[in-house]
Amino acid sequence: MITHRILEDYFEEAFRLFAIHSNAEDYAMAFALNGGLKLGLKRSSTDFDLYQNIAFPCFEWKDELQDINWHLLCNSSSTEEGGNLGDLFPNEPSVNRHYLVPEYRDADFILRTEVGAEQPAEEIIAAILNIPHVIAVYEIDTVRLKSKQNLIF
Repeated sequence: MITHRILEDYFEEAFRLFAIHSNAEDYAMAFALNGGLKLGLKRSSTDFDLYQNIAFPCFEWKDELQDINWHLLCNSSSTEEGGNLGDLFPNEPSVNRHYLVPEYRDADFILRTEVGAEQPAEEIIAAILNIPHVIAVYEIDTVRLKSKQNLIF
């Protein structure tokens, strides 16, 4: 009789998330975070694709000294679809809004960093709050987060 064993190879990456509420554009927020937190965020060559046609703008930086990756992601993305036959205005495209972290729809940006970062969360939050156009910032509890799989990449 053949026996099959399942190895526990599944590794869940540990990371910290910060929700940022701001009316700034994504590139302006990345520039402000670079100055406030002494990061080097740059626009990634490709957007973060959650599904086939849903992409979120992404800025990334690899801290070589601490060997830590930082990512700034827009929390929302819009897609246009052609009108359906049953619509009142069939020739007008419909716009659908998608969220990277649906539990925090009000957050404009998600700052993701690996757990190995030496900076305490309070220091990161204080530095982000000093940035103009930032309305609020708080750490997201990743243990209770239902859409955690959206942020594993």
